[in-house]
Amino acid sequence: MSTFTKASTKLNTHYGDFDFLCYAWEGGKHEEDNILCMSNLQSTEEVLMRVQSACYTAEIFRSKDCDCHEQLDTSLQRISREGGILIYMLCDGRGAGLLNKVKGLELGRTQGLDTADAYAALGLEPDPRHYERVVEVIQDLGITSVRLLTNNPRKVNGLAIAGIQVAAERLEIAATDYSRPYLETKTLKMGHLMEQFGTMKNNR
Repeated sequence: MSTFTKASTKLNTHYGDFDFLCYAWEGGKHEEDNILCMSNLQSTEEVLMRVQSACYTAEIFRSKDCDCHEQLDTSLQRISREGGILIYMLCDGRGAGLLNKVKGLELGRTQGLDTADAYAALGLEPDPRHYERVVEVIQDLGITSVRLLTNNPRKVNGLAIAGIQVAAERLEIAATDYSRPYLETKTLKMGHLMEQFGTMKNNR
């Protein structure tokens, strides 16, 4: 296990009051060396949890071509009401970085490539994220089992292989005319489970 430092404070938000934690690896010199947590923990078992990767274009600048803002908003509303934790990975572009994400967006705009094909054209994996640091945070907080808000089986497996007991709970946002191409690509090419695109299996 790698070494991290952490700091915490209280944060009053539009969703309610949270414990706000920052975990930093390697001195936190780069954005991807930090993980943020919005915690409203009531228990360490069957914890309602969302693991969200940064999406600055949607979450800050409110672009319409994905569901990231809506997933974040829905998750924080539920965690505020029900208790739980949101773990926020500062790794935009599904771990490829903000610069590569913008390059991929431009390939989509100018060449009609979907996000998977754009990443392939850039020589990138479609989803290069890893969850070892998320697991370290979960273990540091003493959490043993989670109800993970996600449509992504890869995210479930990323926690389960470390011994975390994971039950997936669907976090499906209805597609709009703007977000449909992105959501279809995530579902049909990247293995996400969504009822609206016919790939639901045993996810609930």
